[in-house]
Amino acid sequence: MFHVMNTAVTRKDWVRRVVDGKFPLMEWLADTGKATIFGTILDGPPPRRAVIRLVAAETGDAEERLRDWKQAATFSHPHLMRIFESGRANLDGAEFIYVVTEFAEEALSQVIPERPLTTSEARAMLVPVIDALEYLHSQGMVHGRIKPDNIMVVGDRLKIPVDSVRREGPSSMPQGMLQIHDAPEVTSGTILPASDVWSLGVTLVEALTQHPPVWNRLARRDPVVPAEVPEPFAGIARACLRYDAPKRATLPQIRRLLNPSSSLEEPANEIDQAAPPATVAIKAPRESSSRARLVLIAAAVFVAIAAILYALTRSHPSEPAPPTAQSPVPAAAPPPAAAPAPAATPAAAPPPSHQTPERSTGTLKGEVVDRVMPDVSEAANRTIQ
Repeated sequence: MFHVMNTAVTRKDWVRRVVDGKFPLMEWLADTGKATIFGTILDGPPPRRAVIRLVAAETGDAEERLRDWKQAATFSHPHLMRIFESGRANLDGAEFIYVVTEFAEEALSQVIPERPLTTSEARAMLVPVIDALEYLHSQGMVHGRIKPDNIMVVGDRLKIPVDSVRREGPSSMPQGMLQIHDAPEVTSGTILPASDVWSLGVTLVEALTQHPPVWNRLARRDPVVPAEVPEPFAGIARACLRYDAPKRATLPQIRRLLNPSSSLEEPANEIDQAAPPATVAIKAPRESSSRARLVLIAAAVFVAIAAILYALTRSHPSEPAPPTAQSPVPAAAPPPAAAPAPAATPAAAPPPSHQTPERSTGTLKGEVVDRVMPDVSEAANRTIQ
C-alpha cells in the first residue's frame, strides 16, 4: 500500500521527466493511493493535453491491468474517456505501468465540497453514467471505481475514465484500499456489474448531500439513505445500496425509477407494436354491431320501398300501342307529376282514319280500338316514373 504523503512529495519532483521516451511529465495533478497522476502532452498538430497515470508494477496485477487497458483502448462511447496508450516505464530504478487518457477540465469531486447538486443536475449526471456503464457491462467489463473523482467533464461532455476497468469476476484489488464506494462483495475478491450499481448509489447520495451514506461494512446491512435526499433519487439510492448484490436494481430499472412516467407508457407501446390486431379487436365489437344494425334497417327500408314500387307498376302497366299496318299510334305518356290528369278524363277519340275501316270492314287485328287511362290515385301517380 502506498504512503500517500511521502510518495506524493517524491513524485512531484518527477516533473519534466519523460515516460517511455514519449510522454513528458508537465505537472503533478494528484495521488490517489493507487496511482500518481501527471499532466502530459500528446505530439501532433496541434499538441494536445492528456493525463498519464503511473501505477507501481509490483502490485501483483500489472499484467492483468495492462491487458484490461489494451481492451479498453478499443472502446468507443461518447461518455467514456479515451485511452491513447499504455505500457511499462522505469523512473529512477522503479518499475511502473502507465496509461495515457484524455484530459478532463473538471470532476464532480471539485463541485461537491462547494455545494450539493440540484435535482436537475443529478439527473443530468445519472443518465450519461448509466449509458457508459451499460456499454462497459455489454463488453464483459466492470468499471470498479464509480465515485465523484471519476465523473468528469471533457470539453462539454460528461465522461468516466476507463483506466480502472476490469473483467467481471475475481478481483485482485488490495483489501486495505477499500472505501464505501466499493461494494460488499469486493471484500471477497469478486467484482460484478452490480458492484458498479452500488458505487453509483453511494455517489448519488454524496452528490445530493455532500456526504456519502452512513454504513458499517461489518454490520452486513444496507446503508442508510438520508431523509433529505428527494425522490425519485432516494428510491434509486435505496435500490442501488442493497447489501446482497442480486437484490440491487439493474441499470434499466434505475432508468425506469428515474423516469417513472415513461416506464408507465412502455407496456402500452409494447402491446401496440407487438399485436395491433388485438388492440383493434378489443374496441371493435360494439361499434361494428351498431353499424350492422343500421345497415340492416336501411336495407329493409330500401327493399320495402322497392317492393311497393314494383307492385304498383305491375298492377297498372302502361300499354304501348303495337305498330299497325298504316301508321303507329304513340302510347299515351303519363301526365306530369306537377299537374296530373284527372283519373276520370276520357282519352281523346282516335282520328277518323282509324274509324273508316271499322265501318266498312270491321275491326282490324292489332288495331287499337279504344284507350282507357288507369284509375290511379294522385299520391301513387306522383311516385310512378
